[in-house]
Amino acid sequence: MNRKKYLEEVKKLLLKRKSELEDILTTLSKESVSDDQVKDLGDQAISSIMESIRGSYQNTEYEEYTRIITALKAVDEGTYGICIDCEQPISEKRLKFYPDACRCLACQEALEEFKQ
Repeated sequence: MNRKKYLEEVKKLLLKRKSELEDILTTLSKESVSDDQVKDLGDQAISSIMESIRGSYQNTEYEEYTRIITALKAVDEGTYGICIDCEQPISEKRLKFYPDACRCLACQEALEEFKQ
């Protein structure tokens, strides 16, 4: 497959996932975990835990959303598939499984090791 056709397919895939995430994030921002009725301590604890889980899920989805926005920008700028750290090509295998990847595997592993 030529590069132009490949990038068109990637862009289509990224736009589809972006739309899905926008729907998920909109739903999460509108729904409430509790019904605001008077509760006992057990109900309050469960409600608090559920709110925390929802917030964590929402953060994870938002992080993916921002990575997709960055990947779409890279497609438009002609830099898609180039590692932002070492400026070497990101493997096709990695991009197949993580189309929003902005780092090659070696740089991603180095970043994760540094964060620990």
